[in-house]
Amino acid sequence: VAVLMTIATPYFGQFILNQRLITTSADLRIALSTARSEAVKRNRAVGLNMSDDGWSAGWSIPNPEAVDLPDVLNHVQTGDITITKETGPASEVVFSPQGRALAAANFEIVVGPDPSKATGCLRLRIDGRMEYCRQSCPFADPKPDSCGS
Repeated sequence: VAVLMTIATPYFGQFILNQRLITTSADLRIALSTARSEAVKRNRAVGLNMSDDGWSAGWSIPNPEAVDLPDVLNHVQTGDITITKETGPASEVVFSPQGRALAAANFEIVVGPDPSKATGCLRLRIDGRMEYCRQSCPFADPKPDSCGS
């Protein structure tokens, strides 16, 4: 049992980091998709805003109808995760009523203290489509084995 634990422990730690990276990128992708669909549904510009403490702390979609109404979405991010927005306005992503992003954006996601172990990039295109890649931003030509749309 001790030998098996010695062999399995490093792989299990990397497994945990990879799962946190996958979950965080999925949470951000869902938030961006929600903001885009709300913009189309409401026929008005809708934004995804970073938390007061930055993207690493979370994000929200304020209700575009009125300030006093509850937010469409609120997400609090926890753990040893760093999210940086590489392009476009630093604090928000805005979608037009046609579902297009007003500016393209790259979100780099790093889980844990070592960026070489668990890093991903979520790219939002101007047309509103997204791509995810398991490498640092920006990625020019995604590798088929590590990137998805």
